Amino acid sequence: MTFQREVGIAQGFGVPGDIHLDSPTRAENLLINSSGKKNVYGYAFTKHAATNVAQDGGAIASGKVFAGILANPKEAVLYGTENGTLEPTLAVPDLQRGDFVTMGDVVAHVTTKCNIGDLVVYDTTTGALSTVAAGTASAGSGKAFVPNAVIYRYPVTGNGGLTVIRLTN
Repeated sequence: MTFQREVGIAQGFGVPGDIHLDSPTRAENLLINSSGKKNVYGYAFTKHAATNVAQDGGAIASGKVFAGILANPKEAVLYGTENGTLEPTLAVPDLQRGDFVTMGDVVAHVTTKCNIGDLVVYDTTTGALSTVAAGTASAGSGKAFVPNAVIYRYPVTGNGGLTVIRLTN
C-alpha cells in the first residue's frame, strides 16, 4: 500500500438521490414496479394515474404523470445484487416503496456535461438524467424534460458526473 500523494480539491457532497439542501421539499412515497428494470436512485420516474404505481422513465402522457426523482437512498433496505446479498447498489428491486421528490434540491448523476441553469431531461426508457442548454425547445430523441428542473449547483465538466438539480413543482 502506498501513501496518498495528491489531495483532490472537490470533495464528495452526496450520493445520487440525497436531499442536498434543507429547503422546502415535496416528496411522495410510492410503490415501484418497472417490470424487472433497475430502479436507480437519482433517476426520473413516472406513475400511472389510476394505480399510483411508479416506474422508471416513461413518457408523460394521458393517464401517466411525473412521479419525481427517486430519493433518500440511505433509508432503503439493501437487498444486494446478482453477485451477492451484501453487494452495494443504488438500485431498488421492484415491489418496494420509494420516496419521489417533485420539489427540492437533489443530488443526481447526469450523463452529460452541464452548467448551472441547464434544463434536466430524462431517458424515457431508463429514467437516466442528462441535460440540455437553457432555452432548448426539444429534449432529444427518446428523452423528455423533467418538469421544472434545472441544474442548481456544481457544473459537470466531464462526460457525466454528480450535480445538484432543483425541482420547483
